[in-house]
Amino acid sequence: MIGPPPPPPPPKKKDRARTPRPRGRSSAERLGHVATEPAALEALQVHDARPTRDSPPAAPGFVPPAPGPAPISPLRVAVWESHGHLAAAQLAVIAAGHLVVGGGAGIEGLAAITTLVREGACDVLLVALTPVAPGAPVHDGAPGDAAGGLLAAALALATRRPVLVASVAGGLALGARRAAAAGADLVLARPHDVDKLAPVLLAAARLATERHALAAARGAEATLRARLDQVAHTEPGSLEPFERFQRALELEIKRARRYAYPLAVALFAVEVARPPPPTGVRGILRARIGTALVRAIRDIDLATQLDHERFLVLLPYTDLAGAASVGQRVIAAVASGDAVSAAGRTFPLHVTGAVAGASPGEPLSFSRLMRDATRALEHARREVT
Repeated sequence: MIGPPPPPPPPKKKDRARTPRPRGRSSAERLGHVATEPAALEALQVHDARPTRDSPPAAPGFVPPAPGPAPISPLRVAVWESHGHLAAAQLAVIAAGHLVVGGGAGIEGLAAITTLVREGACDVLLVALTPVAPGAPVHDGAPGDAAGGLLAAALALATRRPVLVASVAGGLALGARRAAAAGADLVLARPHDVDKLAPVLLAAARLATERHALAAARGAEATLRARLDQVAHTEPGSLEPFERFQRALELEIKRARRYAYPLAVALFAVEVARPPPPTGVRGILRARIGTALVRAIRDIDLATQLDHERFLVLLPYTDLAGAASVGQRVIAAVASGDAVSAAGRTFPLHVTGAVAGASPGEPLSFSRLMRDATRALEHARREVT
């Protein structure tokens, strides 16, 4: 008996490339097209923490690891040890991936190691402390002790000194006390091998890095303090640096508002007859005018040089009438100064001045004072010409 034929097999599906469905805008599009370079796009993709279809599921509470510290560069190590431990110490340094720049033993090797230290040729100094009898007082570094003398020479270099590692015999408890008394940074127990020395040199590398960073920060701080001192301290009877003058003016403005007293400024411009003077004459005129101006103002006033031809004077507790009086005195004092002779011409000292100020209760600001004084000075110079 012949049964019915089997059903035909189902048609094969055509292989089509999978086209991922759009899942919203990309990281670059969400950031306003900030990332346009391939490297930038790659960086965005690397730091994109969103799960994708092909990425394995993240474990609950997973936090990406933070970047670790920078790799350690090989240290330059100088070794001063006893004859029986010198070779082992040098081999351990090399096995730990560092460089031995010098090694010495006993009194005969002390001078060479001291020279390396003073010349800054080593990052780490490994020093063997002499053994002491049990119960003896801890006094390493005293005069007459070779290890103490070497450590003292290194400590005298202050921020330029190497990291000091003390090598001791016996227990580390007493050894740590002796190392601290001698001024060492780290301590190591003999006999030497790479397993003992490698962690100590790792700590020495970190200390050296932090010490260099601290020295750079202190140098920057010292430079900044020197600049601030230069700005903050000026000789009596001299022009103030503009930065300090501006701070003083802003402080006086705040005080004038609070305590309701008048405040004024006077603006002066150097006037030189035409044709233009020879090179250098204008600078001499400006210096003499500045000296005369400072001598003519009051003790409570402050003066500064704004540019190559203008001087500004702060007049606290002064109304416009008092400011005009001070301005006239300055103009007269400048005019009485010695003229400058050059190239067959005589250049007298001459300035044009203007004042601006505010009475108690009136609006007061640095910009308003400067605007009013500049306008008044321009008007006065037009009248003179």
